[in-house]
Amino acid sequence: WSSFLPFYMAPSKEALASLTLDNYRRLVHLPLIHRAFWNSFFLGISSSTLVMLLTAFMAWIVVRTQWPGKGLLDFLAFSPIAVPGLVLGIAILWLYLTLPVPIYGTIWILLIAYVIKYLPYGMRACSSSMHQIQKELEEASEMSGASWAYTFVRVILPLLVPGFVAGWIYVITHSFRELSTSIMLYRSGTEVLSVVIFELWDAGQYPELSALGMTLVVILVAISLLARWIGTKFAVQQL
Repeated sequence: WSSFLPFYMAPSKEALASLTLDNYRRLVHLPLIHRAFWNSFFLGISSSTLVMLLTAFMAWIVVRTQWPGKGLLDFLAFSPIAVPGLVLGIAILWLYLTLPVPIYGTIWILLIAYVIKYLPYGMRACSSSMHQIQKELEEASEMSGASWAYTFVRVILPLLVPGFVAGWIYVITHSFRELSTSIMLYRSGTEVLSVVIFELWDAGQYPELSALGMTLVVILVAISLLARWIGTKFAVQQL
């Protein structure tokens, strides 16, 4: 409602007469919004892809191997879920201010934070899918002369696709809404949509905030519908 008003008004005839699309038009012409959209899409796609690739390999180690440290690996992959986002942001900020690695103030530090934060979700998705894959398929591939890397890429990953896609969609959807860690690590030029929404709220620009919020809702709904379509497609193929 407020995204179509020049300023917030309770529903009334006067408010209906004041409805406008100016808030949405202003968003289109703001360089900050363009940059935030680009950063959010880049971080969402990159972090979700990296998380799922890492956790696919980690899930294989935990489920398939007898490596003595696999329990610790599983614990470390799941432990970020117990750390508040603000605390995680402060920890990463302190770490990279201490280390001689020049990524503080860049989008790469946000990418690292997102990957760490969403590892638990990717790990659960890949682990559950890995348990459903028969080990005999890997053994048959190896007996045919295939290398481990070939077996992993051509046999395991295709069978992991349903869980992989579900985890990927979950991570990218939640990365668009991530605020607590991002607000500790961003600077001018690396803003994401959640940070811009917070700044608009802090500045009292509620009509613009509402318009941007509605735009973000539309994006997340579109991603969710895409997830439903992909899930239905794979479910039909497996029947």
